[in-house]
Amino acid sequence: MPNWCDVTYKCVGDPKEVKSVYKMLQYINNRKTSILKNGFGKFWLGNLVHKLGYDWKEYRCRGEITDFYLDGDNVLTIAQNTAWCEQEGVREAIEKAFPSIKVYYIEEEPGCDVYDTNDSSGKYFPERFYLDSYDQQEYFETIEEAADYVAKIVGHKVEASVDAIDEALDDYVDKQDNEDVFYCFHEFTVIDS
Repeated sequence: MPNWCDVTYKCVGDPKEVKSVYKMLQYINNRKTSILKNGFGKFWLGNLVHKLGYDWKEYRCRGEITDFYLDGDNVLTIAQNTAWCEQEGVREAIEKAFPSIKVYYIEEEPGCDVYDTNDSSGKYFPERFYLDSYDQQEYFETIEEAADYVAKIVGHKVEASVDAIDEALDDYVDKQDNEDVFYCFHEFTVIDS
């Protein structure tokens, strides 16, 4: 059984092309059954690849769409739940079918510590750090914001570095009497694509 990964796409481009992808998703959503037989249901990623005009067998499509919506005229957001990581073939199929569209993504898979994005500018996914804990989750755009936040948890100043934040949180957790208390700090890797 795979570790499940939360993936979000921001499809950015010519409004006509963005709306064409949106209409494909609406078509899939409005169907009573899946376009193609699969184990995920009608929102299986292979159905979108098929609607885009490609053979799903040539792309990794292990996952499903969990939500989609338009952000204005030229940005389509597609949330997904995928096996292990972002299924890059789906992104490639969208970009191949609609040349004006660039697909930016962010992926979060805690089991293997996969936290990646291809949005190097941070325009669509500005978060660069993520704190997961027993009672809350928090995203940060800068290491300084993260260090300030963690300082409030641990009760002392924390240096603005990943290692210092990890060490401060580990020390804090070690001093707790509650086994359920945990903190996991992650840095997003920016991937060129």
